[in-house]
Amino acid sequence: MDEQKKIKIYISCHKPCEQVKNDIFTPVMQKDVVDFLRKGTEEDKFMAERANEYCELLTQYWAWKYEEADYYGFGHYRRYFEFADDVKSNAYCMVRRDYLNARTARELGLTDEARIRSAVESADVLTPVPFNYYIKSVYWQYKNSGTLYIEDLDIVLDIIREEFPQYLAAAEKYLRGHYMYACNMFVMRADLFKEYSAWLFAVLRRFCERRDMAARRYSNEAMRTPGHLGERLFGVFCTYLVQRGGVRFGRRRMVQFTNTDPAEELSPAFAGEETAIFMPISAGKSPLAAAALSSVMRHAGEGKYDIVLLADGMGAAERAKLASLAAGKENFSLRFYDLARMYDECGLSSFGEAGRLAYAQLSLPRLFPAYARGLWLDCDVIAGADVAALAALDLGGACAGGAPDFVHAGEVNGFSGRIRSYYLRLGLPDLYALVQPGVLVMDFAAMREACDPERLYACAGYPYRDARKDILNLLLGGKLALFGGEWNSIPEEEGSDGAAALAFAPKEVFLAAQAAGRSAKLLHFCGSERPWETPASAHAAAFWEALRATPFWEELLFASGRSGKKKERGVVFRWIFLKLFPYGSRRRSALKKIFKRKR
Repeated sequence: MDEQKKIKIYISCHKPCEQVKNDIFTPVMQKDVVDFLRKGTEEDKFMAERANEYCELLTQYWAWKYEEADYYGFGHYRRYFEFADDVKSNAYCMVRRDYLNARTARELGLTDEARIRSAVESADVLTPVPFNYYIKSVYWQYKNSGTLYIEDLDIVLDIIREEFPQYLAAAEKYLRGHYMYACNMFVMRADLFKEYSAWLFAVLRRFCERRDMAARRYSNEAMRTPGHLGERLFGVFCTYLVQRGGVRFGRRRMVQFTNTDPAEELSPAFAGEETAIFMPISAGKSPLAAAALSSVMRHAGEGKYDIVLLADGMGAAERAKLASLAAGKENFSLRFYDLARMYDECGLSSFGEAGRLAYAQLSLPRLFPAYARGLWLDCDVIAGADVAALAALDLGGACAGGAPDFVHAGEVNGFSGRIRSYYLRLGLPDLYALVQPGVLVMDFAAMREACDPERLYACAGYPYRDARKDILNLLLGGKLALFGGEWNSIPEEEGSDGAAALAFAPKEVFLAAQAAGRSAKLLHFCGSERPWETPASAHAAAFWEALRATPFWEELLFASGRSGKKKERGVVFRWIFLKLFPYGSRRRSALKKIFKRKR
């Protein structure tokens, strides 16, 4: 039996990152290569001193000099080849993924060593699918890059003409052509790789001797010219091999990952002696979260507070502004957890937003195994009391606890027959005692036992009417405690659907909702009242007062002013609609049937 060929694909990294782990892919830290080369030959030291200029070519140089393999390949911490023919690519034959993780690695064939070996060994040179510049050329692309100097490429042509004339015809043909190989990525048979590397680094060394980039005040990007020239020289070498003949070529599409940062495992910030708060926040919701955090901090006691923002699609600037809220507060820790990464790794990206959020909420005990207890707060809440008291409530043996959904009790008690029928079909034990999911106290150990991950995943992808509420109560029904509604008081505007539905609630539920509103310790603006849209609404003062102490005050104030006129028009039209189609009227029932509204 033939001995298995040694295939090594080196992944050049300049920082810690997610990695594909098998016998083929070998992550290489640039810092380690530099440290190694500084102790080597004069040529090694020359390369180490110019590490930033040669970029990922430094890894190629090191592998050429010091590694042994039958096939040498090269990638980048955010760029790999795909080895799965069925994945889709864009118009440039490039495959894009948000994250590099176990799921995407499997999907792209990066963990299938047999498939990778078959693709590599069926060719002598494996290249990316080249970019096509149509009526333009590779030379034109370099000249018009905006950050590079065409004189540098001309110098390389002169070096080839003077010292390596056997490559000149290939160089001229490739640079006049439309197809360009990018990113210094390839897999190559050992003898060809050594031939290529000897020529490549000789040409680049001559270039560095002729062109003093620092003296010419090159920009940071232009100082990376040797790396850019290496990309073009690879295409020249491939063209040379084609002209020489006898070499088999293969192509694979390039994969570009947006985020390869390693996942961070968070442990309690204060060794378990804190109130742990988990708050979901998506792009555009930063001002709401800032107001929520500001109110929590304002009413905090002397204890310690460990706040984890579950971020989905937030930019670095938004994160920095939110993080500033905890600056200088020794009893507060504010950190971020990448919720979008979790969605991607678990295959939830195609699910609805509410289903994904329900999955995240009920998965917290598995995502944060070092925590014993946690308080979930939606980002559209405003605290009027110390939430540490809420987080410490006795659950009486239940795995989680929340406030009753008062509006829901009215919806199923006569406001909407359709909603009542839906929840009867859902099979919940008590239609009048559903927990509202926006504020939830959780016993993590008990929840891990109570919530089946496979069933949770199946539920998260199902189109429930209100996925967050339905999934929580469906999966944990009978294991949820109810606490006072003052800890999750949801204001409703007069004349809104929510206010109308609440009027249909059983008397004791209606009175409890009224009492909760009068003694509210936590306002939750998930109903019809939204102060950021209507600054004159009944409870707006609490929201705007909390927001004023944050960096988002001016931003939301401006946005609110712009939407004010539109909101006023909407109020007028709603008033007219309610006059023409009042609640409970035959006219309104007929309109529902016509438009088949799901209420």
